[in-house]
Amino acid sequence: MSRLLKWFYLSLIFAIVAILQIGISRTGQVPGSADSEEGYTPLAAKIKQAEEGMKKAEVQLAAVTIDPEYDRMVLIPAGSFQLGDHDGGAIEQPERTVALSAYRIDQYETTFAHYYAFMAATGHRKPRLAGYLGVESRDLPLLMNSFNPAVGVSWGDAMAYCLWKGKRLPTEVEWERAAKGTDRRSWPWGNEPNPRWANLVGDEDGFKYTAPVGAVRTDRSPEGVYDMTGNVMEWTADWFDERYYAVLPALDPPGPPNGKERVIRGASWNDSIHRGRTTTRFKTNPTFRDVTIGFRCAQSVTPSRHAGPPSRAESDHGNFLLDTGFGLSYNAAVLF
Repeated sequence: MSRLLKWFYLSLIFAIVAILQIGISRTGQVPGSADSEEGYTPLAAKIKQAEEGMKKAEVQLAAVTIDPEYDRMVLIPAGSFQLGDHDGGAIEQPERTVALSAYRIDQYETTFAHYYAFMAATGHRKPRLAGYLGVESRDLPLLMNSFNPAVGVSWGDAMAYCLWKGKRLPTEVEWERAAKGTDRRSWPWGNEPNPRWANLVGDEDGFKYTAPVGAVRTDRSPEGVYDMTGNVMEWTADWFDERYYAVLPALDPPGPPNGKERVIRGASWNDSIHRGRTTTRFKTNPTFRDVTIGFRCAQSVTPSRHAGPPSRAESDHGNFLLDTGFGLSYNAAVLF
C-alpha cells in the first residue's frame, strides 16, 4: 500500500472520529442511539421525573385500601419432605429428609401497600429505590404500584415488618417446603422449566419489572403459595452456611446460630428460569437493599421445641424482645 493511500485512510478515520465527537458533545449520546432518536433527556431531568413519580406513588399508597385477600396465610401441615437436590449444586447437598411442625406462610409477597402502612404506623424508614443499573431512573415509580412486592428493603427491615404483624420471616427450610411441596418438584408448578410461568427476566411473561403479587397464576406451589420462582427474591430468617445441610437437625431446623450473610430464596424479575428452582440457594449481606429482593412472613402454629430464653446479649438490649415461636428471638431496637 502506498504512503499516499495510507494517509488517505488515516485522514478518513480522523474525520469520522471528529464527526462522532461533535455529535456526542452536542447531544450527550452516540449518534443513532435510541435516546438521540427520541430526544436527549439530561440525567438531572430523569432523576427529577423519577422523584415526582415516586411522590405521586406515595400519595396513592397512603390512600389505598388493602383487600384482606392479600393478608391470607396458607397452612403448611406437619410432615416430612426432601430438602435439597442430590443433582443440584454443592450447596444444595446432601439431600436430606426433614420433618417440620405445622406453620403458616403468607400466600403473597409483602406488597408496597402493606409496607407503607407499616411505615405510617411505626415511623420506619422508606425502601431504598435508587442507584440500580437494572432499572431506569424514570421507571422506578413503576415498582411502587400498591400491590407489587415491596423491594429495596434489608433483612432487618423485613424482620421488623413481620414482627409488627405478629409474625416472623420463614426459615430457609420452611421456605423450600412451601415452594416445592412433598414431591421433589424443581419449580412450584412441577418439573417443566417454562419461563412464561413466572415473572422472570424478559417480557415473555408480560411484565418488564415486578408484577402485582399473584398475577402470574402459574407460579403457584402445591399448597397455593404464589411467586416462589419469580417476581422478587425473598429474605429468609437464616444465616447462610454452605455446609448446613450436612449437620442440620432432622426436625424443625432453626438455621445456623451465626454467620455473616443471610439466605435469600427464589429468583426475581431479572433472573433466568434456572435460578428460580425450588432448591437454589443465594446469600447476601443482611444490610443490602435491592430492587430484586423482597420478602413474605411466616407464623408458627404452636411454639417450637427449640424456643428458649433470650440470650444475654438480647437481654442487655432492652425490653422489646419477641420470641417468634421457632427459637428465634429478636430485639426490635436493633432491627431499625
